[in-house]
Amino acid sequence: MRKGPRGVAALGGAVVSAALVVGTSVLPSAASTRVSAAGTPVMVGMVYEKTGIFSVYAEEYYQGFQIGLDYATHGTGAVDGHHVDVTWDDDADSATTAVTDFKSLVGAGYKIIGGTIDSGVATELAPLAAQNQVLYVSGPAAADQITGANVYTFRSGRQTDQDVLTAESYVASEGRGKEITVLAQDYAFGESYVTDADKAFASIGDKVKPVLVPLTTTDFAPTALKVSSMHPDLLFLAWAGTTGAALAQALDNQGVFASTKVVTGLANIATYPFYGAAGTKFDYLSLYFYQAPHNAANNFLVKEMAAKYHSVPDIFTPDGFTAAEMIVHAIQAGGGSDVNAMIKALAGWNFLAPKGMQQIRAADHAMLQPMYQVKLTESAGTFKPVLVKTLADAATAPPVAAHFSNP
Repeated sequence: MRKGPRGVAALGGAVVSAALVVGTSVLPSAASTRVSAAGTPVMVGMVYEKTGIFSVYAEEYYQGFQIGLDYATHGTGAVDGHHVDVTWDDDADSATTAVTDFKSLVGAGYKIIGGTIDSGVATELAPLAAQNQVLYVSGPAAADQITGANVYTFRSGRQTDQDVLTAESYVASEGRGKEITVLAQDYAFGESYVTDADKAFASIGDKVKPVLVPLTTTDFAPTALKVSSMHPDLLFLAWAGTTGAALAQALDNQGVFASTKVVTGLANIATYPFYGAAGTKFDYLSLYFYQAPHNAANNFLVKEMAAKYHSVPDIFTPDGFTAAEMIVHAIQAGGGSDVNAMIKALAGWNFLAPKGMQQIRAADHAMLQPMYQVKLTESAGTFKPVLVKTLADAATAPPVAAHFSNP
């Protein structure tokens, strides 16, 4: 889907260089967002999964972006007199389509491109940013490989290593020498979890055994039987997309939840009931739930979600919000065309996002951010998250993946 360049499409249905200038920003000054009729629009291209198994996440990302753009431009939709015109392209969760979309945007003169949701897609787009010397701000895609891919690539969300480090104390509390099954999907996202878990949990004396499931799987009975037969001391469940309910039912049918300690990510709100009463015994890592942070950016997001979408922010809404903040900051520095200036402005930048203060690490463009440990509570069939602990960005900072010489 494409709307633009004159409007925004509506949506249905994861070592600081001495040469860098590191700034802190909570909200741009009003002077930086004055609208001028004579200002040339800045074109921004967004590639995302409007359709496909991650379409629900894409909607959250899209909504967050719209609200983040309002926040960062004080509702004007403009930066220094230049209206920000956003084109949204549906990659349909296809790397081939996403690459075509990306190249089409570059050919049309776009210097700023954002998205996607799928890690397998994002790892295909990151090299194109360097080849074409355009700014690329990846979306919720969590694979570690996006961090440090090249100097042109940034990310607005967390990465899987931050998830695993958030869960590490849960695993350590079980003692040493445990057998841990990592159940994940067989593509970049799941593979990244297996690598990170093997590294983190081996360091505390545990043994990791992966079970990777094809993305196209719809019958999870064989998977659940395999996990059950492994008799793990702990199940680390790393899952995304619309098949989570079917997987949960299959695991429950095999008695896995009753016999095994489970650590998993707190996914979007609709999934809270998936595990039933057993889910209240799980240990959850969380990248975001709207009740956890308390700051001006999150307050704005919650208020505007209610006003514009009659809803509340979900797991990937802040990734869209943050992407908009990053793009506005980049435009302030580079006017939408000076890519080197935009890179320099983003590398090392500290800013207030819905989760709190975040930093783009200059060395490799990792997005350092707070992370959460959570429990689910249940009352009369309604499940709600309860914050157990907020982990500061330094506590879950992934290893440095590169040492860029930023412009």
